[in-house]
Amino acid sequence: MSPEDRARDCLLVVFGATGDLTRRKLIPALYQMEKQRQLPDSFAVMAVARRPYSIEQYLAEISDTVKAHIQGGIDKNTWKKITGRIHYQPLQFDRPEDYEKLKEKLGHLDEKLNTRGNRLFYMAVSPQHFGPIVNQIEENKLISRSHGWQRVMIEKPFGHDAITAAELNRTLRQFFEEEEIYRIDHYLVKEMVQNLMTIRAANQIFEPTLNAEHIDHVQIISTEADGVGIRGDYYDKAGALRDMVQNHMLQMLALTAMDMPSLLTAEKLRAEKVRILKSLVPLKPEQMKHHLVLGQYQGYRSEENVFPDSSTETFAALKIYINNSRWQGVPFYLKTGKGLSEKAARIVIQYRLPLGSWSLVETTQTLKPNRLTINIQPQEGVVLSFNTKEPGTVDTLLTVNMDFCQNCLAGTNTPEAYEKLLADAMKGDLASFTHWDEVEASWQWIDGIIDWAENHPEAVKDYAQGSQGPVEADGLLNQDDGCEWL
Repeated sequence: MSPEDRARDCLLVVFGATGDLTRRKLIPALYQMEKQRQLPDSFAVMAVARRPYSIEQYLAEISDTVKAHIQGGIDKNTWKKITGRIHYQPLQFDRPEDYEKLKEKLGHLDEKLNTRGNRLFYMAVSPQHFGPIVNQIEENKLISRSHGWQRVMIEKPFGHDAITAAELNRTLRQFFEEEEIYRIDHYLVKEMVQNLMTIRAANQIFEPTLNAEHIDHVQIISTEADGVGIRGDYYDKAGALRDMVQNHMLQMLALTAMDMPSLLTAEKLRAEKVRILKSLVPLKPEQMKHHLVLGQYQGYRSEENVFPDSSTETFAALKIYINNSRWQGVPFYLKTGKGLSEKAARIVIQYRLPLGSWSLVETTQTLKPNRLTINIQPQEGVVLSFNTKEPGTVDTLLTVNMDFCQNCLAGTNTPEAYEKLLADAMKGDLASFTHWDEVEASWQWIDGIIDWAENHPEAVKDYAQGSQGPVEADGLLNQDDGCEWL
C-alpha cells in the first residue's frame, strides 16, 4: 500500500446519523465507494445520533431509506461489507459524559484498525449544533494534535447572513485550522461543473473568447420541478436567495467568470474565485426593480411547516455585472426556483453577433448568436451552437449543434457528489470545498439584496407550479436584442 493510500485511513464520525442527509446521501455514497473499492482498508464509520439504538436497531431503522437511494440495486456482498464497517453511538449533543463514551469507542476502533488518530467529523446536523458539537469535541479531547489528522466537514447553510457566518467561522477556528475545515457546496463536485475547468484550460478555441469583447451575456440556471417537500421548516427561513444564490449560483458564476490560474490548485482556484466575488457590482435599492425578480409558487403556503402568511421567495432571478476589465458591461443572468417546469442546471454562454455584414449572397435571414452550453443536470454534457449553410441551398442559414452528452456514453459511471466529497476529504484535497474567503465575500454581496427582499414582501410574485416562474423575470433580459431565458 502506498503512503498516499495509507494517508486516507481514518474514522468517519457522522453527527446526525439518523437524519435524512445520512440516509439519502452519505450511506449510499459510502456503499458505492465500497463497491468501487475506493474506501481505505483501515476505515470505519461511527454513526452518532440521539436515539438510544443498538447497531442492529440503527441499521434496521435506516436500511429501507438507504437502499431506496442506491442506484442499480443492492449487491448483498457489498451491503454486508459496508454495514460491517458501521458502528453506532447514542449521544446528546450537550452531554459531556456521552462524548467520553464516544472517545472510548473511537480509541478502541483506532487501535483495532490502526487508523493512527486520523478522524473526519461530519456535521449532518442543523447549523445551530455545529458550535456546541465542536466545542465538546475539543473539551473532551476527541481530537489530538500529537498524531494523525483531524478534519471537519460542514454542510450548508454556513450562517444565515454575513454576521452569523462570521460568528460560526470564529467558533470553528477556535478548534480547527482553515485547512482542516471542509465547507460543502455539492455543486462544486458535479461532474460538468468540474469539467468546466478542463473545457476552459485545455481548449484554445474557448478560453481566449470568454471576455467582454466576444460575449453578449451569460445565463446560469438551476431549477427544480418539485416543491419544498419535507424541507419546509428550513426553507421558509432561508428562501431561494440563501438556499441557492448565495452559495451554488455564485460559485458557478465565479468558476465561469474567473481568470484561469496558472495551476489548478486549491489555493490558486480560491484566489481567482474570491477576486470575482469581490468584483460583483452591489445592487442598490433603487436598482432592484430592474435587476431582481422574486416569486413564490402557488400552494407554497400550504406546504408542511410553512407559515400560512409566508412571503419567502421560492424563485429568484437576478441581473448581475462584474466590475473588472474582462467582463465590463456583460450581464450575468441567474435563475433558480422550485415548482418550475423542469429540473435542470446549466450554464449558457451567448456570443456576440459577428461585426459587419455576413453573407454569401443577399438574404433577409436573421443571424443567430453562437452559444456554448454546459449542461450540468440531469443530462451532462457540452453543446456548441453555430451557423452554417443549409445543404443544397445558396442563402439559407442553418443553426447546428455540436453535442457531447457525457452520461449518454455506454459504460459511463458518473460518481455522485457525495462520493467525491468524501473521497477528497479523506485525501485532504480542498479544491472542491469552499474557503472562508469565498463564503464571506458571497454573504457580503448578497446581504443587502436579502435585506431589501425581506422589507418588500410585495416584490414576491405568485407563479403557477409547472410554469417558467413569474413573467416579470423575462423583463430582466435585454429583449430588444432577442435575448430570452434558455
